[in-house]
Amino acid sequence: MIAPNSRARLRRWCLTGAATAAAFAYGLNLQAQEQIALDAADLQRLAIVFAPVQPVADADGDRIPATVTSAPDQPSSLPAWFAGQVLRWHVDSGSSVKAGDTLLTLRSEELIQAQQEFLDAALALAQAESNLVRDRQLLAEGIISEQRLQISQREQQRAAAMQAGARQRLTSAGFSGREVDGWLQRAPALGEYVVRAPYDAVVSARLVAAGTQVEDGDALVALRSADSLWINARVPVRMSTTLEAGTLLTLANQPGQLILRQIDRQIDSSTQTIGIQAEFTSEVELIPGRMVTLILPPVSRGVRVPAEAVVHAGEETTVYVRTAAGAEARVLPLLPSGRNYIATQGLSAGEEVVVQGAAVLKGIQLGLGGTE
Repeated sequence: MIAPNSRARLRRWCLTGAATAAAFAYGLNLQAQEQIALDAADLQRLAIVFAPVQPVADADGDRIPATVTSAPDQPSSLPAWFAGQVLRWHVDSGSSVKAGDTLLTLRSEELIQAQQEFLDAALALAQAESNLVRDRQLLAEGIISEQRLQISQREQQRAAAMQAGARQRLTSAGFSGREVDGWLQRAPALGEYVVRAPYDAVVSARLVAAGTQVEDGDALVALRSADSLWINARVPVRMSTTLEAGTLLTLANQPGQLILRQIDRQIDSSTQTIGIQAEFTSEVELIPGRMVTLILPPVSRGVRVPAEAVVHAGEETTVYVRTAAGAEARVLPLLPSGRNYIATQGLSAGEEVVVQGAAVLKGIQLGLGGTE
């Protein structure tokens, strides 16, 4: 029980709304007492509320923003390889496509030039090879010198390199080698080319409209891999100490679980963060670009202590634990975790701590002194 004189003083301070401030001002230099005797009437009058602490769960970790992405080893968008005009789309946004399916058709004057360069290079190579065959025969007959044959060989090699370079530019733009080589037997549709799906995917967005002029390198279509989705996030260095590849992660207010796949090994000096990438372990109803909240694993195991139960005095943290006689002040080492704290010692699951009125008890402990 609180001493009668102390109780009278406490009642007057509560009525004026200055109990906590006065208690601190009065007793900052007093030795803190561990036990505070309180009966049911005291608890009701002082509006002291207790709640049991629970074991730390995975959802108690720090939370950081993250972005949903496609699998990192698959391109999320396809560029134009030649400047030109979009003629027509063959798929709609949201369509599922297979590798090799036609997505859109473009027309390009640059492509006409590239096709012509390939055809010219192919003709030059054919002529150089014919000349080389002829000169080998003439050398065997003693009609030309070895030097003349060497010149023919160098010309054939130069022509082969030119033809290979022109062919490579076309195959890099999505034309198959068979299609390009087929132009040597039949004339191609000059200036028109199609963009094909490089893998099984969903068309997330058509980034340009039919009739639009595009430049070499402009993004044309956004794709989402049919493989599982990933997330990218930047993690403050202080929160990354417990992370390692294979760690299971969750999202706030979203179903599904992720497995941590990649962790950067270089810190961004301007933000003091590192990048991480995690893969969903099952299909989820999310799309690339969606912002989500990633929950990191708790920094330690123990019991979760609500932030409102903790009283700070410098680096010292105190919680008030319910006892049969009232409350006990315990100075505990606590680890920040999200908006709460983790106690790894000195507090057990199921014990009740003050979650409302902790500052009032601190005032009693420091300012009013004696208890019965």
